[in-house]
Amino acid sequence: MKQQLNLFFHALQFYSRIPAGKIDYSEENLAQSIRYFPLVGSVVGIVGASVFMLFMLVFSQGVSVTAALISMIAVTGALHEDGVSDFFDGFGGAYTRERILEIMKDSHVGAYGVISLVLLLLAKFSLLTSITPEKVPLVLIAAHTSSRFVAVALMKSSSYARTENSKSAHSRRSLSRTTVVTAFVFGVLPLVFIPPLVSAVAAIVYAIILFALKHYVEKKIGGFTGDILGTLQQFCEIAFYLVYTALISLI
Repeated sequence: MKQQLNLFFHALQFYSRIPAGKIDYSEENLAQSIRYFPLVGSVVGIVGASVFMLFMLVFSQGVSVTAALISMIAVTGALHEDGVSDFFDGFGGAYTRERILEIMKDSHVGAYGVISLVLLLLAKFSLLTSITPEKVPLVLIAAHTSSRFVAVALMKSSSYARTENSKSAHSRRSLSRTTVVTAFVFGVLPLVFIPPLVSAVAAIVYAIILFALKHYVEKKIGGFTGDILGTLQQFCEIAFYLVYTALISLI
């Protein structure tokens, strides 16, 4: 149990800004901690849900959604949003593998990155404000948790594209069956509280996004990077909101 808590705190420290205290750090532990990536998503979703409910006591849904989005970005340090920006800058502004990887590693944000972030946040705001307020907290938790498992699935099914060391270098390690199964269990757990039709369609859409992005990045650069994992998570998060808003009126 102590080792599993250590792995969870590894994941919490690496994938969020939440203080995790002193941990027994190692590259091996960090690689194994990926099993708790969806659980970190649950924590992020709970933070956003709590802020949303608190603000709804006084403010409109639009203001409450904005506050929730800001809180979740603060908790993650915009880790995944930064991945989206780098992804669109890299793949939108370059044609060779080397140049794409170089641009994605550059800390400067280009036009493609800025536009993608604006559209990303606009999509989240528009979709979340169209959901019945009492359902938003659960939708946030389910979306943030389940979307992170899709990123784990990409790590399992593809190869790490960079050869040099980077902050996501631990992702090149092969994931064990235990890691994947644990991540899957945590990833689907919140979906128990979501209408089955929404969960089923969301799973299908997740699979389509995973297959399409995996095929695209492997063709372009030979695999994934940390930025691509963040992009996949963000795509799937928005897809969950979209599926929910599209189907909930039919249930």
